[in-house]
Amino acid sequence: MNKLPALSELGPVRLVSHAEQMGMGFEDVVVLLASDEHFAPYMAVALQSIVEHVSPERHYDIVVLTRNMSQQTIDTLVGHTRHPNVKLGFLDAETALKGAHLPCHGHFRPETFFRLLAPWLLPQVRKAIYLDSDLVVLEDLSELFDVNVEGYLLAATRDADMLGQMGGYDGTVGPYLSQELGLRDPSLYFQAGVVMLNLEAFRHVFSVTDMLSLSTRKLWRWLDQDILNMLADGKYVTLDMRWNTLMDWKRLRRANIIAQAPDDIREQYEQARMQPAIVHFAGPDDRPWDYPECDMAAYFWEYAQRSAFIAELERRLRLSRGSLGGRANRAKVDLIFKGVMPLFDHLCPPGSERRTRVIKGYVALGGDIT
Repeated sequence: MNKLPALSELGPVRLVSHAEQMGMGFEDVVVLLASDEHFAPYMAVALQSIVEHVSPERHYDIVVLTRNMSQQTIDTLVGHTRHPNVKLGFLDAETALKGAHLPCHGHFRPETFFRLLAPWLLPQVRKAIYLDSDLVVLEDLSELFDVNVEGYLLAATRDADMLGQMGGYDGTVGPYLSQELGLRDPSLYFQAGVVMLNLEAFRHVFSVTDMLSLSTRKLWRWLDQDILNMLADGKYVTLDMRWNTLMDWKRLRRANIIAQAPDDIREQYEQARMQPAIVHFAGPDDRPWDYPECDMAAYFWEYAQRSAFIAELERRLRLSRGSLGGRANRAKVDLIFKGVMPLFDHLCPPGSERRTRVIKGYVALGGDIT
C-alpha cells in the first residue's frame, strides 16, 4: 500500500503563472477545473469525489485554473486532497487574459471561460479532462481520459436540456443556435460541463487571440459553451450521457424540458440517471448546497461531509435558510417556479407560437432565460 505523503513532503503549493512552476509531469491523467475564491468550497466537493475514485495504477495531475485563489484556500485544498497518486496545482489565468474583460450574465462567472485558454496555459499537455466545479464524480476518471480524441477538438455529451428547449420548451433556442452561432446541425449541440479536450488540436488550429476575440465579441447566451460548439460545429466524439448526467433542475428539466426532446435523447438521459458516472448540478438555482432536497443532492452531500470546507458549506446553508436575504431569495424563487412558471406553461404551452413570442418579448426587455 502506498504511503500517504506528509504535508512537509508535498512542498509549498502556490498560485503560479506558468505550468512549469507546478512541478507536474503531465504524463498520465490530466484534469482541469476552474474556480474563484467564493466557489472553492463547492469545487472542494468535486475534488473529494475525484480523489475517492482514483485507480492505484494511474497518476492524476489536477490543475485548478483561477486568478484570485487565496493562499489559505490553496493550503486547505492541498492539505485535504492528499493521495499518493494525485498532485494538485493552481494556475493563474490572468496572464493569458491579456487584460480582456470576459462578459457574463446570470449565474455564470468569468472563470467559465478559462477552459478556452487551457491549450495555451498548458502548452506541454496533449489532452485533458475539463470539469465544471458544480458536480461530483462517481467513477474513475481515467476511463474518460482514455477516450480517443485524435482528429477531433473534443469529446462531450449531447445536451438533453438544449434539445428539449429546441423541441418546443423555448422556441427561440433553435434559431439562436443556427443563426447566431451558425451551427449546421443545432441538434448536435453538446453540454460543456464535462469535456475531454484535445489541447494539441486546439493549438494547431486556433490561437489564444482567437479565443479571446470570440469570448469578448458579444454576450453569448451560454457563454464559452456556445463558443466551443461553434468551433466544433457538430464534429466531436460523443460520450455516453452518464459522464455528464444533468440533475433534474427544479423538477422541471426532466418532465417539462427534456420531455420535449427526441425519444432517443430522453432514453439516453433516463439510462444515465440509473448509473451516472458524473452528476452535474447545472442550473441557475436549486443547487444542493442551498437546497439539500433537490434532485440528486444526496450525491453532493455524501462527498461534502468528507471535503475540505464542510464547515463553510454548512454555514452557508444556514444563511441560505435563516438569514433575511436567504429567505427573501427563496420566496422569490418559489414565486417564480411554483407560481409564474406553471401559469406561463398553461397559458403558453410548449411548442406554441404564443410561447415563443412571449419569450422573445421578455428577452427584448432584458430578461435572462439561461
